[in-house]
Parts: sequence; structure tokens; C-alpha cells
Amino acid sequence: MNYPQENIKPYNSDEKKGRQVEKMFDNIASAYDKLNHTLSFGIDKIWRRKAIKFLRPFAPQKMMDVATGTGDFAIQAYKILKPEELLGQIFQKG
Repeated sequence: MNYPQENIKPYNSDEKKGRQVEKMFDNIASAYDKLNHTLSFGIDKIWRRKAIKFLRPFAPQKMMDVATGTGDFAIQAYKILKPEELLGQIFQKG
């Protein structure tokens, strides 16, 4: 049995797949954080606060948020820890 969604082709040949994914994420980014907070019952906010609290005694001056997504951790870390430099890295395949 084939389901209709198996025939959906989300990518086109006009652009690289990575660029198309980037555009798609840009379109949903504003709703993504709200959805993440809801679906995780706020646990995502708790682990972010715990991570920043753990880092505070080290007073990091250079930080990198790997696979930063919407950047919510990087933004919160920057506001609280005030590092000299903070890089948010987005990984793309392709």
C-alpha cells in the first residue's frame, strides 16, 4: 500500500537542497520555539537555564553554540554570561 505522502517531493532541482531547507526553517523559525516549548512541556527552557548556570563559574569569554537552530540558547547565554565572542553555528548537509 502506498500512502499519498510518499509521493511528495519537498525539494526542487532549481536550488541546492541545503538552501531550500534553510528557507523552510526561516519560514517556521518564529513558531518553532513556541512549539518546542509546548511539546517539551518547558523542559527545553529548564535545560537551557541549567547549562548557563553550569557555565557561569567559568566566565567563558569565547563560546560556540553548535547546531544553534533559532539561536535561543546563544541569545540567552550572551545576555547572562556576556562573553566577548559567541558564535552560533548552523550545520547544513549538502
